[in-house]
Amino acid sequence: MNLKMKDFFAIAVVTVATFPVLYLVMLFVTGAARIEFQRPKVDTEKQRKVEVVKQSARKDSLALHNSKTFQALQLERAELEKERLRLREQQDRINLLQSEVEQQQKRLAEEREKFETVVEKSDSLGSKKIKDLAKMYAAMRPSEAATILETLDDRMVAKVLKGISDDRQKAKILGSLPTAKAARISKIIGAP
Repeated sequence: MNLKMKDFFAIAVVTVATFPVLYLVMLFVTGAARIEFQRPKVDTEKQRKVEVVKQSARKDSLALHNSKTFQALQLERAELEKERLRLREQQDRINLLQSEVEQQQKRLAEEREKFETVVEKSDSLGSKKIKDLAKMYAAMRPSEAATILETLDDRMVAKVLKGISDDRQKAKILGSLPTAKAARISKIIGAP
């Protein structure tokens, strides 16, 4: 095929001249354009009530896409609301547990105070009993006191001996005890 410059020029002119015509024909065929020669008389109220929405394939696809997006957003909003409610319930539970823990801490503090007062009373009663024992052993002969003290625990013997105010009596009782026990008791008495 041998085309000359004239032929190219003729093709270009025909293409430029026929393009608008073909474009208008396509608009009429798709329904995007129409020719109205006379506008029909329509009552303005009826015209306001009835509006015809023309849709094209592109508008339909956009509407469908927007509809799916809207539905997805609605689902996400519902899920966020559920999550918000769950978190609110969890926070309420945490607050309830925290108040229970605080109440238990208060009760424990009260119980601790009661326990400490009981321990102080028992310590004071114990020290009173030891003082009474010390007076009793101080009044005994050292050999008799040593015989009885020999059967007691070393710490108890040390407490009794500390309670005896007369140092001579302490020394005599300690001297009457077996040597090993006397050494252990001396270490306990001498320890800070």
